Amino acid sequence: MGMDEKTRNLLDRLTAELKKTLGKNLKAIILYGSSVRGDFVPGRSDVNLMLVLNEVELDSLRKLGAVMRKYRRKGFAVPVVADEFYLQSSLDVFPLEWEEIKRHHKLIYGEDLLSGINIQQEHLRLQLEREFKQNLLWLRELMIEHPDFSKELCQGLLSASRSLYAHLRALTLMAPESEGKDIVLRAEKLTGEKFPALSWLIQLRTQTKSPKKAELLKNVPRLLQEVDLLAKWIDRAGE
Repeated sequence: MGMDEKTRNLLDRLTAELKKTLGKNLKAIILYGSSVRGDFVPGRSDVNLMLVLNEVELDSLRKLGAVMRKYRRKGFAVPVVADEFYLQSSLDVFPLEWEEIKRHHKLIYGEDLLSGINIQQEHLRLQLEREFKQNLLWLRELMIEHPDFSKELCQGLLSASRSLYAHLRALTLMAPESEGKDIVLRAEKLTGEKFPALSWLIQLRTQTKSPKKAELLKNVPRLLQEVDLLAKWIDRAGE
């Protein structure tokens, strides 16, 4: 789903205010995230902006804060603010984030500094390996804390679903651009494995009722295996 007309109008107004407030210090306004990927949900999704400044200094940040205050209540996230040096020098430490923005962004104003950036595949792989191994440790801790499959376990799994959804989407960045929005299917195609428990976990985000114990007993053991399998697959991809 694309951005609705009301949000587009707000974005136009914000763009005009940012250009007026930041003046010559503003080098670019870039829209990224769900608004560009096509999974924007009006009233629920945030509008994500990146502002590239010639110089990031306190005065500009304070002016930006005054402008954003009213837009924060209307679904606009606090923007990412960087200069060109920060962007170029952080490609190796935030490769997933920059690759995601590079693939799914729209230039609103100024110079497009993202289309030409080069993310090294090994940097992507290392960050992904770290994230999936951390997710695996977190899921194990969750089971130790809630071995009786209590309501607290369900809440923990819901939190895990948000993290794993983001990291599965990031996993597909290791492959060339591919069609289809189902990230589990894309991950299965990339790895040659099946992830039914991960698919189940991600679907929990849209359910209004907590899963029953029998459902947890069926899916949680498999979930641990699948995240472990993914972590190992990413590790082997670096050999």
